[in-house]
Amino acid sequence: MRIFFLAQRVPHPPDRGDKITTANEVRHLACSHEVHVFCLADGADDLAQAEPLRRVVASVTAVPVSPWRARLRAAMALVAGGPLTVAMLSEPALRNAVAAAAATPPDLVLVYSSNVAQHALKLAGVPRVMQFADLDSRKFADLGKSAAWPMRLLYALEGRRLLGWERRIAHAFSHSLLCTEAEVADFRALIPGAPVSWVGNGVDLDYFAPGAAVPEEDSLVFTGVMDYAANVDAMVWFCAEVLPRIRARRPAVRLAIVGSRPNAAVRRLGSLPGVTVTGRVPDVRPWIGRAAVFVAPLRLARGIQNKVLEAMASGVPVVASTAAWRGTGLPAEEGIVPAGSAEAFADAVLDLLADPARRAVLAARGRAAMERNFTWAAQFARLDAVIASVTGT
Repeated sequence: MRIFFLAQRVPHPPDRGDKITTANEVRHLACSHEVHVFCLADGADDLAQAEPLRRVVASVTAVPVSPWRARLRAAMALVAGGPLTVAMLSEPALRNAVAAAAATPPDLVLVYSSNVAQHALKLAGVPRVMQFADLDSRKFADLGKSAAWPMRLLYALEGRRLLGWERRIAHAFSHSLLCTEAEVADFRALIPGAPVSWVGNGVDLDYFAPGAAVPEEDSLVFTGVMDYAANVDAMVWFCAEVLPRIRARRPAVRLAIVGSRPNAAVRRLGSLPGVTVTGRVPDVRPWIGRAAVFVAPLRLARGIQNKVLEAMASGVPVVASTAAWRGTGLPAEEGIVPAGSAEAFADAVLDLLADPARRAVLAARGRAAMERNFTWAAQFARLDAVIASVTGT
């Protein structure tokens, strides 16, 4: 088949949440189909990744997002009434490239992230799959509950506008995809009548494997892109509310915050006792492998957190917020310990640090759970079934 794959960032390399999914899916589809990638580029580094991707697929069209034009479009959308995050990515060059390529119509259009669905709206005669992954409208609604004024109002407004956009796209496309059964349940409640199913995230079990490093006592780690609001919120909250409780009882505990693009709030955390902010590292595996416990205190989590899957695949026990735990769909103690409050989170971490035998049991259970439930082959089988159903092949 001739497939158009649209994404909000260049789907290569698999080094952050959305790219982990899109990079793996593109490679899988390219094994059997003629895949044409149309994407936006999040800065010069992202744009440079289009070149190696061209060795895998039939073509790549990558359009850089102009920051000042994106902000201008958002300001105009605030007045006009559309979702700001959709307007920000309304780059005409990408839309025109898709339209020009459609002179030879594709057999399927697969769009990852609803804010780029706008570039496929005119391809109404083609089977189209909208891979929401999770519902951005719910993310902004959650942000609106916790943010300070005036961002509280802006986030709540964006959540409402995005829900209207998601409803429009879901009913216009042939099928929608979410990444968990819980997200599908939310979708059906909010967008009734639109065809939907789920395709989960996977984890590279060969790349993320136990034994990459020797665990160090009293060491904690968190990984992620560190200008992403949910990650920033998680670390600021953890360092203010949880880490002091832990260090009061176990002063030698150290936390490494590992990930690219740390913003000012995250960089300031590096001045706290026991906290290291690394910035971008060439390989996160040694940092994960050296940790006694991986912490995932995400309060704004929806869907599956790839960082959690990678830690569990690496044989590192995880203490996670209730929201991050629920995304895995795993029972408590299956490699992951949920905690619903700062006190509970601190207690869970301290209990694991004090009990190496329990850590070893949880590590083994977590790895086994990844092998059972989160192989890419299982996720691709679900994706292929959806594609077959919408294309009739």
